Amino acid sequence: MAGNVVSQKKQTYKNFADLVTRFFAMLNSILTLLSISSIWIGITGFFVTYITHILLGLTPNLEICFVVFLVVFSVYSLNKFTDVKEDEINMPERTRFISRRKNIVLFSALGAYLLAIVLTVLAKPSAIPVVFIPLVTNAIYGSKLIPCIPRLKDIPVMKNFVVALSWALVVVLLPAVGTIDMLNSNILFIFYFVSVKYFINTVLFDIRDVKGDQEMGIKTMPVILGVRRTLIILLGINSTLLLLIPFVPDGIKLLIAFMVLYGYVYTIHFRERRNPLQLDYFVDGEWVLASALYIIIINIFRLM
Repeated sequence: MAGNVVSQKKQTYKNFADLVTRFFAMLNSILTLLSISSIWIGITGFFVTYITHILLGLTPNLEICFVVFLVVFSVYSLNKFTDVKEDEINMPERTRFISRRKNIVLFSALGAYLLAIVLTVLAKPSAIPVVFIPLVTNAIYGSKLIPCIPRLKDIPVMKNFVVALSWALVVVLLPAVGTIDMLNSNILFIFYFVSVKYFINTVLFDIRDVKGDQEMGIKTMPVILGVRRTLIILLGINSTLLLLIPFVPDGIKLLIAFMVLYGYVYTIHFRERRNPLQLDYFVDGEWVLASALYIIIINIFRLM
């Protein structure tokens, strides 16, 4: 009898362990799908815009946030077609995903951009030019406009500046246009804050991709300077955001301080190449976390 009881307990533990293993395997599959399909980066675009509304002192406009989701999803989906060689080394699962679903990815990306334009026309017609910033930027970035000057794409580290500035323009201008005074100095502070966050983000992804970039001859900051020097520069750039705190409204000082502190944490953590999913969810996901904390804190204060 005692032997049967022990056997049953072992079987129960084994079944529970199998259940936990299957759960985490399923969770990993879902997180991987969200990442390689560009859905997750689109979601982070939604929440970057949500937080930008708050930093600008505006009530978040969920339609505008969704427009950014669509634009980010579309642009990053289309970029997968141009980054195939690098992804074969750095993110092979992304290459496999694209190779099996080229038409689906292409049509969903184009459809998302078209829907973003339509929604902007309906929600805020004055902001239509802002929606085209990523397309115009990509065209300029990859084109040789002046014969004697190299393409921006061929200038080391220029990619990080272009990505940071173009997306910062989108997420700051879409909420701001037609809503607040564009000469408001607070816009410049928030634009700088978001630009720096995006810049650090792109360089951390370059650290992840350093092996593939070296093999492809792509001169990113980690390839040129090495990871250690790059880390020091990123920490220094993140520190400049502390200088903004005295100049922003009291209501957002704590939020900015939290995001600067969190920036130190993930910059140091990702100084070495780690699981790509960690980078996607802990760095890109910073804005999701900030939004969740803001919503929780606001509701706590309302209950007090």
